[in-house]
Amino acid sequence: MTRKLLCSVLAAAMIATAFTGCGGGASASSGAASQAASGTASTSTSKSKSLTVNVGTEPDSIDPDLNTSVDGGIYIQHCFEGLTKRDKDGKIVNGQAKDIKASDDGLTYNVTLRDDIKWQDGQPVKAQDFVYAWQRCVNPKTASEYSYMLDPVENATDIYTGKNKDITSLGITAKDDKTLEIKLHAPCAYFLELLSRPAYYPLRKDIVDGNDKWTQDPKTYIGNGPYKMTAWNHKESIVDVKSDTYYNKDAVTIDNIKFMLMDDDSAIQAAYQSGALQFADTYPVSEQTKWAQTKDYHAMAQLGTYYVSFNCKKAPFDNQKVREALSLAIDRNYIINTITKQGQTPADAFVSLGIGDADPSKDFRTVGGGFYSVKDDDYDSNVAKAKQLLSEAGYPDGKGFPSFEYSFNNNSTHKAVAEALQNMWKEELGINCTLAAQEWAVFIDSRQKGNYDIARDGWLADYIDPISYLDTFISTSGNNDPHWSNKNFDALISKAKSTGDQTVRMQAMHDAEKLLMQDAAVAPIYFYTDVYLQNTNISGIVTTSLGDKLFTYATVS
Repeated sequence: MTRKLLCSVLAAAMIATAFTGCGGGASASSGAASQAASGTASTSTSKSKSLTVNVGTEPDSIDPDLNTSVDGGIYIQHCFEGLTKRDKDGKIVNGQAKDIKASDDGLTYNVTLRDDIKWQDGQPVKAQDFVYAWQRCVNPKTASEYSYMLDPVENATDIYTGKNKDITSLGITAKDDKTLEIKLHAPCAYFLELLSRPAYYPLRKDIVDGNDKWTQDPKTYIGNGPYKMTAWNHKESIVDVKSDTYYNKDAVTIDNIKFMLMDDDSAIQAAYQSGALQFADTYPVSEQTKWAQTKDYHAMAQLGTYYVSFNCKKAPFDNQKVREALSLAIDRNYIINTITKQGQTPADAFVSLGIGDADPSKDFRTVGGGFYSVKDDDYDSNVAKAKQLLSEAGYPDGKGFPSFEYSFNNNSTHKAVAEALQNMWKEELGINCTLAAQEWAVFIDSRQKGNYDIARDGWLADYIDPISYLDTFISTSGNNDPHWSNKNFDALISKAKSTGDQTVRMQAMHDAEKLLMQDAAVAPIYFYTDVYLQNTNISGIVTTSLGDKLFTYATVS
């Protein structure tokens, strides 16, 4: 999410001036480095119930069933709410549901909705709205890339894969306007957490059906959450105001949120320093050391993995030995110690640290172990093995290997990592790669459609379980960017989802991850940390290890 630092006083001042209408007004100083070092970002002294923030760029979609990005999910979570939600302490609590009761066998959930829940046009939220939304998500015609998130629900998998044509057989039934019965095909320990995610949100059939552009117009983007979108100025901002119809509106402390849609981290930094932004999710990677010394700087562990996706359907990356060679040639320690410098951990597998195993006191990653060494001292031996594999694939010393393209979205960190990878593959393996920076929406579309050679990729868990990482790569997943398919992997993930026995589940997922890593469909680089800048006069922003940023309960002085 970053680009290169502004290089002149004039450039910084012009960018700051462009944001004077966003809540700041002070002109920016060109002393980005000195301000960052001293933490002197200017702020308003008057009390405010408004925030102007940046959490990402122009979203590809803000449809709860079609969004696939973290920032898009943040926009959606402010306007919609599920049966459960995260409270001001980040804990999962009842949201639209007044009561949720699970059967003794964990296969049936009886849900009673609150009496006072309404859509933002004043109509009551009904049980049928959840039924419609869930059926829409698994309907193959919707082409939701997150349809597999409903796998725990009875018949969901067979419906979105086309085996079951009866969408109404999905395991959710409206007994009346205020009562839902949900059937699962196996116990799901994290089901209440799932209910808080966008794929499980309700939708209005009378608004969504037959209107592909319902999200584009604030008049039809009607949610049931704490905020209502009043404007979407494309590639500039999304504006939300506190909803008068929200049942818990008295607990909502911020009246207005302006999400600035920006991907130039130099501009983001200048806007933050001028006071035009009060929260910034990114800044130039070159400024990391200086920002880390300020009170504005925040860092937290994050459940996610930064990785490289190989296009497994395209030669020569359809060759496992080629993919493994390119992965082994990556100096992960150099990247985190010299480029990113945000406390990331070099990744020796796909599932990150911080997820419990069958024994919750043990970490899934620790139990599963690594699949290659990420020690500094072992890099030379990794490179030696990479050269051998490339030779066995028919490209000794890189001879005959075609030039290829590495794609990434505009961002200074991604650009710096891309340049490092380009150099490592050239210096260590003798192969040539060109770099292609793309706008976010274009990049997402190209990666999903497989219109790339190798691409930057990243995954943040949607809920705290290893399956949230691994089912990304089942053959039917819309988020399977490598377009990799392995029937044994699919069977293991299905096994993990078909039982409530944690010992059986975890072993199946360990075995599945082993297949993914042995086949080198992806090259994990590091496990994420979440860093951001937050004005020192703001408190109460809910941040989670899943990447959520909720401003609903924040206060500004």
